[in-house]
Amino acid sequence: MTTKSAALLAAFLFTAAAPLPALAVQKPAATEQKGAAISKEAMPAIKALQDAANANNITQLPALSQAALAAAKTPTDRFFAYQLLFKPALAAKNDPMLLGAVEGAIGTNYLQGKELANLHLVAAKLRANANATDQAAAHIDQAAALDPNNAEIQAVVAAVRERQKRPADAIAALQKVAALDAAAGKPADPKIARQIYAIAVNNNLPQAGDLALAQLKTSPTPENWRIAIKLAEQRGNFQAADKVDLFRLQRATNSFQGEQDYYPYVDALITRGLPGEAKAVLSEAFAAGKLDKTKAPWKDLYSSAVTRDAADKSAPNGDVYLGRGDYAKAAAAYRAQVAKGGAGADTANLRLGIALARSGDKAGATAALNAVTGSKAGIAKMWLLYLGTQA
Repeated sequence: MTTKSAALLAAFLFTAAAPLPALAVQKPAATEQKGAAISKEAMPAIKALQDAANANNITQLPALSQAALAAAKTPTDRFFAYQLLFKPALAAKNDPMLLGAVEGAIGTNYLQGKELANLHLVAAKLRANANATDQAAAHIDQAAALDPNNAEIQAVVAAVRERQKRPADAIAALQKVAALDAAAGKPADPKIARQIYAIAVNNNLPQAGDLALAQLKTSPTPENWRIAIKLAEQRGNFQAADKVDLFRLQRATNSFQGEQDYYPYVDALITRGLPGEAKAVLSEAFAAGKLDKTKAPWKDLYSSAVTRDAADKSAPNGDVYLGRGDYAKAAAAYRAQVAKGGAGADTANLRLGIALARSGDKAGATAALNAVTGSKAGIAKMWLLYLGTQA
C-alpha cells in the first residue's frame, strides 16, 4: 500500500458505549422495621424539612437540610435528613443536590446490603454523568460487592469499565448481565450482544474477529461486512496482491464507506495493471455519490484508469476478465490455471471461487473456495461466508 493509501485508510471504529440505565432511587425500609427512631432533638428540624420536601419547595431545602443535619444526634437522624432530599431533587433534576444527599446517606452507615447497594448504584450513575470516572468506579464496585447478582448494577459496571479503558472487564460485566437475564427467564437482549461486539471491535480485542463473523451470520449489513473485512485485512498478514480479493468482497457487499476504503483498492488495481477494474469501481462510486469525480485524487485516478485501459493491448487473462465482470471467461481461465497445479493453484482457486460467486454459481464457488489452502484460506473463508448470505 502506498503512503497516501495508508493515510487515507482511517480507523473504522463505531460508537456503541454501554449506556447508563435510567436513574432511580429505591425507597429504603421504614425506620420502624430497623428498630430505630428519629431523636426528639432532631424531630422539629426534620419535620420542617419533610414539609418543604413534600411541597417541593426546592429553594428552601438546602437551608432546612443543613438545619436538620445540625440538629441530628444519631445516624438515623442524619440518614433521614439526607433521604428526604431524594424525591424533590430527582423531580427537579437537580443532580448536585441528589448526589450530595445520596453520598451523605451512604456515609451515615444506616443502610446495609441491597439497600446500600442501590444508593451506591445511584451515586455511580451521577458521578459517571459528571465525568467523575474514578468516583463512579468506587461506588459501582461497592454496589457490585453488596449485590453481585443485580443485572442493572452489572450494566453500570460495564459502562464504567469502558470509561476506565478496561474493555475486557466491560465485556465480562455485560456477559454477566446476559447470564443473569437468562437465569431470570428473560429473553436475550440483542443490545447486549451489540455492545459486546462494539467494545471488542473498537478496542481490537482478540475475540473481535470471531464476533464480527458471528454478527454477519445474523445481520449481513454493509456496515457489518465492512467491519469484518477490515478486521480480516488487519489481522490476516496478507500480501498486497491478496488484499485486492478482500476489496473485491467489499465491492460485492456494497460496504465501501468513503475515500479511506476506495483508495487502497483503486491504487492496488492500477499498480497491478488492472485499469479496467479500477475504471469500473470508480464509475460505480461516482454514480452512487460516494466519491466526487471532480476532486483529486479521484479525477486523476479515473483519467489514468481510462487511459491505461484503452491503451492495454495485452491478451486478457483471468484477472482482467474478472475485473471487467466477464465471469464466464474469468472462470475458464482460472480453471486452466488450477489444472496446471503448482504454487499458483491457491490463488487460481480463490479467484475461480470469486468469479463463480459473482456469477451466481454457489455450488461451484463453494467447491473452489474450499480448495484454497495456506495464507489465502482466510480470504476464501470470507467469501464462503458471503455465499452463505446469498439467497
